[in-house]
Amino acid sequence: MSQDLHSASASAPATSANLGPGFDCLALAIEIRCAVKASRADDWSVDHIGRYQPGPEEGDRVISAARVVVGDGFPLALQVDAEIPIGKGLGSSAAASVAGIAAALRLTGEKPSHDRVYRLAVELEGHADNVAAAVYGGLSLVPAEGMPLRLPIHPGLQVVLAVPDSHLLTEQARRVIEHSHPQDRVLRSLSRVSALTAGLITGDPDLLGAAHGDEIHEQPRDEISPEVAGLIEVGKRAGALHAARSGAGPSVIAFCTSDSRERVAAAFTEAGVDALTPQLATTGLV
Repeated sequence: MSQDLHSASASAPATSANLGPGFDCLALAIEIRCAVKASRADDWSVDHIGRYQPGPEEGDRVISAARVVVGDGFPLALQVDAEIPIGKGLGSSAAASVAGIAAALRLTGEKPSHDRVYRLAVELEGHADNVAAAVYGGLSLVPAEGMPLRLPIHPGLQVVLAVPDSHLLTEQARRVIEHSHPQDRVLRSLSRVSALTAGLITGDPDLLGAAHGDEIHEQPRDEISPEVAGLIEVGKRAGALHAARSGAGPSVIAFCTSDSRERVAAAFTEAGVDALTPQLATTGLV
């Protein structure tokens, strides 16, 4: 964070939500960031200087978030340096909202707490899992009630991201998910998310292996982005302990050890997609 009489800044990390069976309740912060600088101005404006910028179908979350929290009568010139791919399931929207809110509030002289930014961003964004990881960093669990809980993640776990050329809007991905599920499917899902959570904390490969095969959101989404299932198998065959759709997709997140990380990244590259090897973001909003 930086702040003076004329400008204020904030940044928030990318996130990978769900991680397989943790649908809408687990998310992990990734050290790829969206940085926002806010300055007082005569009129509202936004300038995207980073690698990625939103298209007309996504809308500009930075300026919309800033306008909501400070009001139209406090116009800002916003500069956005975004290194998070958009429409790939990596939480670009949540990071933009979080950074936009924090930078705008800081320019007013407020020093908003992480909890305040979280609550405001959830109201605007709606996806509490991505917002939690973007604000607090690390591995976040969003309970049915109350504030998010940051969970420990085993220090030996590393990630590789497979990022295809295709895009998938979250709204489109949600339309294919059933609103009700048979009891046996729900019980299998609960078993998987329990194994996933315990595996991320302990690093146990058997627990992480037991987390695969989500039936609630991953399998239904195969019909709209069939390449994802193939990439998950590519990662697992190359040695990933667990691989899953990142958020709504189409990106895939693979959990690896230091010994298998390069093999998994090489396998994704050979499959024709970009393979990113970022660090986990232990710090969220700054």
